[in-house]
Order: sequence, then C-alpha cells, then structure tokens
Amino acid sequence: MKKAAVFLLIMILGTLLVTGCSKDSKNSDSSTNESSTKETSSGTSKDSGSKENITITMVESLTSPERTAILREIADKYEAQHPGVTIDIISPPLENADTKITTMLMNGSGVDIVEVRDSTLNQFETNGWIADLGKYIDAWSEKDTLTSAAISAIYQFDDTAYLIPYGFYQRGLFYRKDRFAEAGLKAPETWQDIYDAGVKLSDSSKSQYGYSFRGGTNGYQYADTVYWSYIGVDALADPNAGYYTKDGDGTTIFTLPEVKEALHFYKALYKDASPKDSIAWGFSEMVQGFVGGTTSMLIQDPEVIATCVDSMSEDQWDLIPFPKGPSGEAVFPNGFAGWGMTSFTEHPDVAADFILFLSNSENNTYFAKNYSTIPIHSNATELDTYFSEGYFSMYMKMAEQPDVYRFATQPQMYEAFATYKTEVDVMYQKYLTDEITDDELLNWLDEFWTKAYAEEGKKW
Repeated sequence: MKKAAVFLLIMILGTLLVTGCSKDSKNSDSSTNESSTKETSSGTSKDSGSKENITITMVESLTSPERTAILREIADKYEAQHPGVTIDIISPPLENADTKITTMLMNGSGVDIVEVRDSTLNQFETNGWIADLGKYIDAWSEKDTLTSAAISAIYQFDDTAYLIPYGFYQRGLFYRKDRFAEAGLKAPETWQDIYDAGVKLSDSSKSQYGYSFRGGTNGYQYADTVYWSYIGVDALADPNAGYYTKDGDGTTIFTLPEVKEALHFYKALYKDASPKDSIAWGFSEMVQGFVGGTTSMLIQDPEVIATCVDSMSEDQWDLIPFPKGPSGEAVFPNGFAGWGMTSFTEHPDVAADFILFLSNSENNTYFAKNYSTIPIHSNATELDTYFSEGYFSMYMKMAEQPDVYRFATQPQMYEAFATYKTEVDVMYQKYLTDEITDDELLNWLDEFWTKAYAEEGKKW
C-alpha cells in the first residue's frame, strides 16, 4: 500500500473522523491566592507558590468570531481551574493575521502561545520563534490517545515537538444538489465532471455560476491539486515535496506535459464556469458565493460544513469526495494547524500547560466539533458520535479507497517557500487574465524551484 494512502487510512480510521474570532480578550487583572503546589493539566506538579498574577497571551491566525468564541470558552474553563492565570486571546483579522503574527514574533516579546500552521512551521522554527514542547508531551497523561496523524504533525519538523495540532483539514466538494437535480446532472466525481456541470449551471444573466474559483490569496494551492490529480502521487519525489518529480535530481513537475494540460484545464474552469470577479476571491468570498447562491460548487475544508448547516437547508446541498483527475487519483493536502509556545515566553510551564489543556481529548473533541476539523485523539467518537455520522461520513468513504484519495503538499520545508507565497498568486492572476502565457508561467515556476533545489539541496 502506498505511503500517503496508508497515512490517510490510519489517520481517519484512527481519529475516526470529523470534519470546520473575535470576542474581546479578558482583562488581565484577575486576582488569586494559589496554593504552594498544584496539579497541572499535563499531570505534572509545578511550584505555584507565587501570588503574582500571570497573563498568557495567545495569538491566533485562522480567525473568525465563532472560533474565537470557542477558544474563549475553553480559556474561561482554564482560568476557573487556575486562579491567578489570565488567558488573553489576540485575534487579528484573517486576511492580515499572518503578517501581524510575524511582526509580533519578530519583536521577541508579548506572545506566549502562537497558532502554528503547516505553512508557517518552517518559518517559525527557522527564525527560532517557537520552543520544543517535547518534555511536556512526554509527561502528558493523554499522549497515548493521540492519533498517528497527530503524532506525525507534532514531530514533522526535525523530529522536534514544535506544536500540538488542534485538528486536520481535508478538502471535499460541496455542491448544490437542488440545482444539479433541476438540471438533470449527477453529482461530480472527477475534475472533468466539475467543469462540464459548471458550464451547464452558469448563467451570467442570473448571476449564477458553476464553480467557486479561488483566484486571490493562496489560489495557487488549488492549481496544485489539479496538477497532482493529473499526474498522480507516484510521479512525485515525495508527497511532502510536491513540486519535484521522482525522476531527475531536482526536476520539477512544471516540466511535465500533463501539468501543462492541467494548467489549461484550470484556466478553462475559471473562464467558462466561474464568476469573473473570483479572480480576487479568497476564503470568505468563495464560501459566501456558494452559500449565497452565486455558485453551485465549492472545494473547501470541513470547517465550511457548519456554515452550510446554518445558512442552507438539507435539501439544497451535500458534501462529497474530492474530485479525481485523469490519473485516477484525487490528491490534496492533509492540512493541519495547532498551538506552539514561543521561545521567549516568560512563563513556559504555564503556557505549555494551557496548550495541553486546549489539546486534551475533551476540549479538543469539543473544539473540533464546533470548528469542524478532524480531531487529534483516537477516542473522539467515544466522546461524540458526531464524528462518524452525517456529513462527516464522507471522510470514511474516502478512507475506504486509500489508493484513490491521497495526500501531497508543497515543499514547505524550503526557506524559499516563504518568498514563493508572496509572489506566486500574482503570477497566476497574470496568467488567468492573459497577461502572460502558459509557458511563461510554467517557466517561472520551474526556474523558481530549480533554483531553490540548487541553493538548498534535497530536503525530503
């Protein structure tokens, strides 16, 4: 069984499923009289004899008012159990959250806990901004119920525990089953099905289109999933280095004829089946386009399930597996994010203890249910059957075909990736608006990652 397929099966069978800010932070002058020694969330004792109040500042990245409210609720529980500790949650606006976080971390103070994503882990560690949580995890009474996916994420970078994930994001296809039924169309199974249905469901006179295209920030990630689904994971040097082929020393996928074909398809999907202004759409716009009725199909993470449940009736929509490409495979990232402790925190024991509290099976299961992510503990379904029923059963369907539904991701271990993220979306927008040709875009992509390999070497 293939490496990525095994990982997919273990992860979802182990977790058994799930899926999916900002309330004012609490005032930091809570009072307390702590006993000389108390039990922490990790199950280890610490000296807490000081009567000094402690404020732990946590900054999040993937912000929304709803998610912040969930975090605030868990933080309130922690504060109630730990008099004298105040959890201050900072929630920058989603679109500039990463820039805000980078600025805060560069200052080297004022942050104790930071949201670490798969796309920022390398940057944070390389700059020495996050600390090793290994000794806290080793002493944690709940470490034995962590899924293999969670353990893999924890130790992904240099085999060091720089974060504890709060959940996993896997993409699926949300579609308007009412419109498909009216048009006599079957639910899409492939990328070609999405295009064909998208064209038939597009009517600019009614401001209705087939597909929620993402042309704005991080839109390149959607192009990548089309490429990988065209060529298949076995063509890659490594699933975690998805821009390099297994043939040749540093040869990139952007030299392959199948990728050029996939790029043409990607452009046609935008031109023929998507709103023209989706050239600038980010997460919020593409989701609103779907739930608001402008589009009939959306590829997104499970957090959107809650939005659809709140905004649409059951007979209007459904969630089905990620589309397959000509390779016969459906390939997408197994995204994750979690909580890391800054290397400059003045209260490492308390900061780590709160991370473990956030991450225990009860709180993580509650968070995952309400935020719609795949939880990190194997006993999640015992705590809540929500994860094995309803819309989330789709993930089990994908797990039953591990050779079809597979993982790949960009080579985020390269330092060049930080620069790439700031430039690549503009290049795709130029291509989609006919400012540059397909060869010019592919040459730019190939040259960028060929240079990265030459300068940094093989990093997988």
